[in-house]
Amino acid sequence: MHAARLAPLPLCLLLATGAFAQDAAPRPSKPVPVLKKAPRPEKGLKDFGSPLVLKPLSTEGATANFSARVGWRKDTLFVGVEATDNQLLAGDVITLTLYFPDSGPTATGYTYRFAFDGQRTSGADSGTPKFAQGLVNAAVHRQGDTLSVVAMIPVRALPRFPAVDPLVMDLCITYEDQDQVGAKVVPVSNCKGGTMPEGEALRLPDEARKNLKLKPPENVTALEAAPTGWLGWGVLSYPNWAQGDAPLTPGSLRELVAPNAVDASKMGVNLPETLSLPDGRPVVTVLTGKNPYAVEGQCDSDDELRMGLYVVSGKTAQRVLDWPAATCALGRATSVELEEDGALNIGYSNGAIINFVWSADHFERTQLGKR
Repeated sequence: MHAARLAPLPLCLLLATGAFAQDAAPRPSKPVPVLKKAPRPEKGLKDFGSPLVLKPLSTEGATANFSARVGWRKDTLFVGVEATDNQLLAGDVITLTLYFPDSGPTATGYTYRFAFDGQRTSGADSGTPKFAQGLVNAAVHRQGDTLSVVAMIPVRALPRFPAVDPLVMDLCITYEDQDQVGAKVVPVSNCKGGTMPEGEALRLPDEARKNLKLKPPENVTALEAAPTGWLGWGVLSYPNWAQGDAPLTPGSLRELVAPNAVDASKMGVNLPETLSLPDGRPVVTVLTGKNPYAVEGQCDSDDELRMGLYVVSGKTAQRVLDWPAATCALGRATSVELEEDGALNIGYSNGAIINFVWSADHFERTQLGKR
């Protein structure tokens, strides 16, 4: 998900998005109880000391039902589900889909799947990364026509969540009921259209975020775990901020912020691996996207390459520029130069020269240049 290339949003949309966020009333939500002790998964819901119970919505033709409990302890979300079915088959699956609707326009949810043989892999179309699936533990028990699952989802296996706003979450529990092999699946869920009913949304305790002890800049509106660290997002193509589990190198930064980064030399773009600010701090370059000049003698206007520039300091990195590296209008970047006074100049094969100046904590454009 964070690897996808996204075009910058127009200014009018950014302003509208900000205004909407300020004017919209907070969504009614129920707090997820903080558990005094962690449930013992082998005991199922019997040892689940949470008063928060979720039930499915009425479903026509359903022959299955479930009851679920939800709680939080330390750094883990506990979800216990007990489903009853008149015929329990291998195709009967319990899915947990988590989504934080206030985490930005590009955020998606994660889905975890369980059956009587244990946790099952979520498909690529679910947007759930493999590392997150590997962090989830679950105890699954089958007894007669009853299937019980107690899933333990650590904070690093949660999808992108708000950096400041309340941690309001949709938790959709779905029992995919298949009464006969090859028969159509009848989903029984507590959600409709991927959303919990009005007033039923859940809210994680603020401690879930505070205990991470992350200190992203103010322009970060959402946080997301990655295999080797954390990402801080705004609304642009690249994360605004990143923190590695270890000190960042050019290679580890690219793997963290853009696992789909491409090699500039193979794209015909003259983009140095690193630059240096006047105060000596390194600026690492990251290139992503699709090469519009992939076919010799042609240019695909639907494709572009983008460069992200990050100032690195130890384990953290802050994005200071997000800019086109190759488009049909500009051509390819042929030179990227950072002068001693902090002036950044980017030249393109179509003749344009774009100039920037270092302004406190980012590069700011100073003129349009020429074409």
